[in-house]
Amino acid sequence: MEGCYIPFHWKEDFTDIKEHADEIEQRMDDTWCTMASVLEDNAYYLEMCQKYGCNYILIDDCYNVDIEL
Repeated sequence: MEGCYIPFHWKEDFTDIKEHADEIEQRMDDTWCTMASVLEDNAYYLEMCQKYGCNYILIDDCYNVDIEL
């Protein structure tokens, strides 16, 4: 799941998200993807951004955006 599409309450719906993982794309087996692996990946990328001085936006609370379309 791309970061820009992750809702703030994703942890509550992780099982449901996994059940619909290939609805748009036909993906390979992703049984390796667990809550623990997602959290581990997220922590790794935050650490690497900080280590290498990359720009990042840390969203650790509700994220409300008002966009005119």
